[in-house]
Amino acid sequence: MDLRNQVIPLIVAVVFYVAWLILPHSAGIRGYEIITFSSDARESMSIAEFVFAILATLGVGVCTTLTLVTRRAIFGLIGWMLVTVGFAYSLFMVWMRGARADSAEIGLWCGIVAVAIATVSFSLVALRRSPEQLEAAQQAREAASQLDAVGQAQMDIRREAAPKVNPLLVDDRRARAARRHRNTDQAKQSPQD
Repeated sequence: MDLRNQVIPLIVAVVFYVAWLILPHSAGIRGYEIITFSSDARESMSIAEFVFAILATLGVGVCTTLTLVTRRAIFGLIGWMLVTVGFAYSLFMVWMRGARADSAEIGLWCGIVAVAIATVSFSLVALRRSPEQLEAAQQAREAASQLDAVGQAQMDIRREAAPKVNPLLVDDRRARAARRHRNTDQAKQSPQD
């Protein structure tokens, strides 16, 4: 996978993920306790937080790290899918956390930043055209511009038959309103003269 200028943001995402593992997530529970399903985490975490933890671990912790090490597209694309869904789950997680007494701590925000950075970086990599795709698109444009005699005749007929301005589509409401306004002004002024 050609990461180009997205290597540093993905490394930053992994660093934020490691910070999420170490720093308190919420209620004094750390990220590694959530992904290991500790008894404290099971008592105080919501299902959305567990799903987020699994998606972040697989997406950023495993797939992003493997993508950075191996440069394999399969790891990058799977990681992209996981962190994108994980980013959506982070919204549920924050929303569900807002209704609880214990507040979010710095680790939770580090985890959200990690999946957000990874989502944007993987999107920029996965949706970018490769040089081969750019060349194929250029060849397709060139092939489409070379018409045979029948195609050229059809293009000429279309150009000649198409009106320059369709009178049914002209929006002249303002001009008509201005004419009415001038006519009413002239009608009011002529009896006074």
